[in-house]
Amino acid sequence: MTDKMRDGVIRRGSTWSYVVRDRNPETGKTKPRWVGGFATRKAARDARDGARHAVHRGTYVAPQDLTVSAWLDQWITAHSVALKPSTELTYRANIDRYLKPTIGHERVQALSPNRLSVVFKTMYDSGGVDGRPLSTRTVEFARAVLRRAMQDAVLDRIVEVNPVTGSKMPKRDGKPKHTTWTGAQLQAFLERAPRDRWLPLWTLAAATGMRRGELMGLTWTDVDLETGVVAVDRSTTQLGRDRVTTTPKNHERRKVAVDPRTVATLRSWRVQQASERLEWGSAYHDSGGLLFTWENGSAVLPDYVSKTFGKAQRGLDLPRLVLHEMRHTHATLLLRDGVPVHIVAKRLGHKDASVTLNVYADSIPDDDTAAVDVFSRAVWGAS
Repeated sequence: MTDKMRDGVIRRGSTWSYVVRDRNPETGKTKPRWVGGFATRKAARDARDGARHAVHRGTYVAPQDLTVSAWLDQWITAHSVALKPSTELTYRANIDRYLKPTIGHERVQALSPNRLSVVFKTMYDSGGVDGRPLSTRTVEFARAVLRRAMQDAVLDRIVEVNPVTGSKMPKRDGKPKHTTWTGAQLQAFLERAPRDRWLPLWTLAAATGMRRGELMGLTWTDVDLETGVVAVDRSTTQLGRDRVTTTPKNHERRKVAVDPRTVATLRSWRVQQASERLEWGSAYHDSGGLLFTWENGSAVLPDYVSKTFGKAQRGLDLPRLVLHEMRHTHATLLLRDGVPVHIVAKRLGHKDASVTLNVYADSIPDDDTAAVDVFSRAVWGAS
């Protein structure tokens, strides 16, 4: 049974519906939007009033059945123009591996902070392969991707508010721990590696704290051996079997000074490359002056470098490191020896020293007695 519509509210069968005219901001034209399923006329009327107010404010969101999976596909395709290729690849992998399997079938407009809190807890407990737990960092990244996608859904008037805001994450079990080497351990590794073709790469990684992509993007024009300064202007990542070069992370271009031992190592490496160029002659590859190349001048894939670093540690009685932990080692050695945090942050390419503090707080000496001595000398003079 259908009653006569009164002021935009009508009964259809056993439920009530309302209609509101929504204006297209681009064309200025309006069209009717029907919303139904209300148990009483009052419920439909109250919802109608709220919808009318939203229309007047320009914040009205029309009900729709768009799924999370469909929206994420739309979003990443549109959003990719603002992302580095490697970042886009990481986003897509996270969406396909974690977000779509858990909430891809759900309606975007049905998501809520409470629902997502449960989702993130489930991912943390059993979201991995064969129901294994996921690390807090992995779940946090999935949440961050979804938060960005849902914020754009707000801008596109698909949802009124971002449902990720207000959702809860499982509590971290302390800060992530980094494996690092002491100065003596790093020396032992570098002295063991003279026969390793990539000794100059390991040396520069340890001496600067540069990221893998920054190291692989270096050319000889970035290196001033006279002043001992390396310019970090680009970053190279690997997509499939291809190298893709962009700006450094956070677009933080910088210059990093290196020690005389590292300069000497790079000088020897440049001589070796020049010798290889002569030996290969016309068959030598022109890689645009890349700092690290194969014997024939061809570029090295970043993933290969990471694997080779693991092999270079075989037979050494040292904690096992991945290549990125050379960066952590560099920062830790400096901070433990009292180098100011802002200097370390600048060398690492952190946008703000607070990032360095957050990551390496445990590496900074906590000597309250020394602080008392400094204050005493400053105010009262030498005792």
